[in-house]
Amino acid sequence: MKKSFVYSALLLILVGFSCQNLDKIDKPENFIEEDKMIEILTDIAFVKAAKGSYKKVFDIEKINPELYILEKHGVDSLVFAENNRWYMSQLDDYEEVFKKVKKNIEVSKIKFEKLKKEEDSLKKIEDSIRRLKKGLKNIDELSSDMEELESIKEELMNIEMEDAVKKRTKPSPPSGKKKQ
Repeated sequence: MKKSFVYSALLLILVGFSCQNLDKIDKPENFIEEDKMIEILTDIAFVKAAKGSYKKVFDIEKINPELYILEKHGVDSLVFAENNRWYMSQLDDYEEVFKKVKKNIEVSKIKFEKLKKEEDSLKKIEDSIRRLKKGLKNIDELSSDMEELESIKEELMNIEMEDAVKKRTKPSPPSGKKKQ
């Protein structure tokens, strides 16, 4: 994204140099203030980066992202073109505008990276909770199995005790030899 922005900025500056003539361009009637122009150019840079990554989606949905950005800011494409041309004629000012656009992009990138880290942290926490719940379920299952084993153990002990009692109470067989 950074490279495409830099290339776009350089292209616009080169176009500005090549289109410059000795006649001074008049300030447009519907002038876009510098701050708003920076916002528009920043949004356009983001959209162009997204368009590069999601070209197929933009084509399928027949979305014109640049037009969307201009509509978002309430600017007609002709007004934008006139203002962009005027700013290009003010090359030093235009360079400052692009420095501010670049700064906006860098700030947004930092915010995105921070949000991504937070999202990853939340995902790790959710995974930990899921593992703990699974572990608790396993503990519940083990507890149930232990209770069942205890019950079986008691039954076996009862059977053993009954067998032992039967052996003691069973009449002893008479001895084989009688005294004569």
